[in-house]
Amino acid sequence: MASDPLDAEILQLVKEINPSGAYLMGFNEYAGKLFIASSENIEEALQKLRSLRSRAKTDLQRKVLDSMEMAVGFDEPQPVLDDIVGTIFAHLAKEGVNDAHMLSLLDYAVRDIDACIGRFSSRAISAAVKALTLYRLDGVLEILDTVKGQSKSVEVKRACDATKAKASEYVRLFELRGWGKGEFPNVERIFKEEGFDLGREGSYAEVLRRAFDYTSTADELEKKAISWIDEELPRFRRITERLAKQFGCDPTPEAVEAKINETDSLDPKKLVGVTLGIRRVVQRLVDEDVSGINPKYRTTVVETPPYLTGTIPTGAAQFFDTFTRRPFQYFFQTTDPKRDPDKSVAALTALLVHEEYGHCVHHSNSALGFAGELPVLQLFPGLPTGGPITEGLSFNREIEFLDVSEGLESKKRLTKTEKAYVKLLEKYGGLKQFNLELEFMTMRMRIIRFLRVVGDVRVNTGKQGLLEFVGWAHEHTGIPRSSMYFQLFPAHEGIFPGYATSYAVCGQEIRAIEKKIRDPKKKVKFSTYLCSIGFPPMSIYMRMLREYAAKLK
Repeated sequence: MASDPLDAEILQLVKEINPSGAYLMGFNEYAGKLFIASSENIEEALQKLRSLRSRAKTDLQRKVLDSMEMAVGFDEPQPVLDDIVGTIFAHLAKEGVNDAHMLSLLDYAVRDIDACIGRFSSRAISAAVKALTLYRLDGVLEILDTVKGQSKSVEVKRACDATKAKASEYVRLFELRGWGKGEFPNVERIFKEEGFDLGREGSYAEVLRRAFDYTSTADELEKKAISWIDEELPRFRRITERLAKQFGCDPTPEAVEAKINETDSLDPKKLVGVTLGIRRVVQRLVDEDVSGINPKYRTTVVETPPYLTGTIPTGAAQFFDTFTRRPFQYFFQTTDPKRDPDKSVAALTALLVHEEYGHCVHHSNSALGFAGELPVLQLFPGLPTGGPITEGLSFNREIEFLDVSEGLESKKRLTKTEKAYVKLLEKYGGLKQFNLELEFMTMRMRIIRFLRVVGDVRVNTGKQGLLEFVGWAHEHTGIPRSSMYFQLFPAHEGIFPGYATSYAVCGQEIRAIEKKIRDPKKKVKFSTYLCSIGFPPMSIYMRMLREYAAKLK
């Protein structure tokens, strides 16, 4: 599979230090295994990575190894819980409860948590990092309850109880008084009393450069993000004011969104059903007017299980079997009202476009070689380097789709697919009204993604505390404080410093290249190409896009 022998060695090391990821990518011999994150194992993995790095001959090899090293060296307590939940879920999705694999996996999970107890029990952990860990306990307990309920094995049930006890023991190291379930008023009080410090000031610049292949400094990223906000905020305010006048409500994002939700009045239990209904038509429109979708595309829309809603407040995508002949994807849609589920058709459409026709098509097109066979090192979706690519193109896909939908209002001759889309929207207020609401949702999320960059930089460099940032964001843009909190902190900052920045930075660079392509058909070709070339480091990805765009002129 790998032409360069060193590529094959790197792939083998990926499997060793991330067996759960290897299983997810289709290497089923790694079922039932986890990397034990002990100090000794981490140090051994880092030495192997550095040894390979010293022999690297290409930019792709060097940048992939740099990203892997930063991921392995990420020294915080919450990743072990994410890894356990993610790995158990991957097993459930691919094979259900396989008792032998599950027993092995739970044994690894207990040993992994024990190793982390050894690493963190004597350390002083800040309230901010404790919170990131606490958010993840419910997910562990709930997924173990699911396994226990589905398995008929007494041994598996006992192993589930033992793992729950061990996870609870671990999380007790990070207790915060008055935490509850991590509701915003609770964490607001805790951070006011105990302060907010992620302790990442000394490593953040290196993380941006080596983990994500960002070429801009933290200060430069913040300045870019503020300039993007200032450029697009007037449009967001205009659409907010226009809809507020129409609805007869206050001209605030919160009030307008509430009115849109109230008008659609969607039952949370029926959100997935509504998505499935619009999906049949939207997918054909995307394939025709936005980005080509390969004929073997396989994605399943599922309601986000309770054990994942803590880190998936609205929706997400998951990739499976990348290195097989039958890769597939899940598009998760969160319906739990305690989280942040979408509540309108426009919001559901924006989510669908982002998660499925961004992320899922990206994985499927790349894994199946829709634009040609890819180097093995460009097919690792789980590395930090892959984050900016898939998040950026999915972010940009939202505005691509909005452009197409708005363009149908003035297009004189509609295709059969476009007519079906317009007809679908008749029961949701018609194309023009839907486009107004879609514009509001799209621009709202664009502003939030730009704000995430500012927040990511400020809270990770110690320039501003989280509460101060969400207050600034609210005053500057009108985005509600609690919404901004959940859009930045529990999931994104818990995944990795710098991850929250992924969407806007890469997406804006794609947008800058794309704007120069005027021909609609060539634009579709470009959009298809950019989501069919895998997950290379960002500088390599952008070079490939610029070269391809030049050929289209």
